[in-house]
Amino acid sequence: MISVAPARKDYYELLGVSKGATPEEIRKAYRKLVKEWHPDAYKGEDKKAAEAKFKEIQEAYEVLSDQEKRAMFDRFGYVGDQSSYSRGSGRTPGAEGGHFDDLFGDFQDVFDVFFGGRSGGGSRTQGPRATRGEDIHASVVVELKDVILGKKVILEYDRYSACGSCNGNGSENGTSFRTCPNCNGTGYIKEEHRSFFGIFSNTRTCNTCNGNGRIIDKRCPTCGGVGTEKERHQVSVNIPAGVENNATLRISGHGNSGQNGGPAGDLYVSVRVEMPSEYRRNGNDIYLSKEVDYVEAALGTTVEIELPEGGTETLKIPAGTSPNTVFRMKNLGIPAISSNRRGDLLVTVRVSISKPSSREKKLLQQIAKLKNSKVVE
Repeated sequence: MISVAPARKDYYELLGVSKGATPEEIRKAYRKLVKEWHPDAYKGEDKKAAEAKFKEIQEAYEVLSDQEKRAMFDRFGYVGDQSSYSRGSGRTPGAEGGHFDDLFGDFQDVFDVFFGGRSGGGSRTQGPRATRGEDIHASVVVELKDVILGKKVILEYDRYSACGSCNGNGSENGTSFRTCPNCNGTGYIKEEHRSFFGIFSNTRTCNTCNGNGRIIDKRCPTCGGVGTEKERHQVSVNIPAGVENNATLRISGHGNSGQNGGPAGDLYVSVRVEMPSEYRRNGNDIYLSKEVDYVEAALGTTVEIELPEGGTETLKIPAGTSPNTVFRMKNLGIPAISSNRRGDLLVTVRVSISKPSSREKKLLQQIAKLKNSKVVE
């Protein structure tokens, strides 16, 4: 049986590059041709011709992108049966895998062209990652008058700030570092998985240096390498007029210190309002009850109403006021937190009736006769 050697192809001509082309020039030409001749992207009518051309482009790139195969091609002008090769970048050998690779070539390279490059590729150094500091939660207790007038509270608490000895990086004198041997300073580990479809890359954070790219050679003796130390911190908290009970105020940047230049966390202050038992709040209105004698309710009177923020206000009770009548005292409630307008103070009048004395009883009996009221003698 006589075997016929296959016609030799000029892979440089197929990719449109010179024999002295650099790997980057070869890759650039390959990407351009893939976009043009990929069967799914080809705009012409002859899909079979495009498929054949695409296979030739893949074959050319398969050889010229591999240093050993390219050297063999430059020397002999031929590399051999391409279906028998399994390129290090992930061509799958075998009958089924070889057929797929002949059609689509280096699947990862095609993926690069149509989906924007390899995830996590490159050799850049990631360096220490800036980490935001943790938030701190605290609480304050204020009185009702503070809700009406507003108040500034000096809050003192413990927090973690950047260590002064190492400037927050955890190393002795702030300079005792060495490159992470696990990731070689990149901060991440790249893993490749082979499958029927080619090679898939996965990038994860290096667990030796936690993504910093370097590890501490000698730990800071002050903070033990954590980069922070506890301090007593004070901050002035503005309690706005009109604040609701259990409202939370955020004080930006007063939480724990960040790491590697990251911002500090925030301070969240929960406000608890102590309401006097005689008052009740509903929105920005305040409710209060006031007791008057039945004679005062019948004949009319004036009463002094104590205000939550201090001082008094006079309320006129007209003659003939019925029990549980509500009087609205304008603009004596709680200010709206978004404006200067105050709510109202609503006073419910309770009429007190007690057993009359003998003299009061005689007078009341005379009144009953005048009104033709039926009473028990």
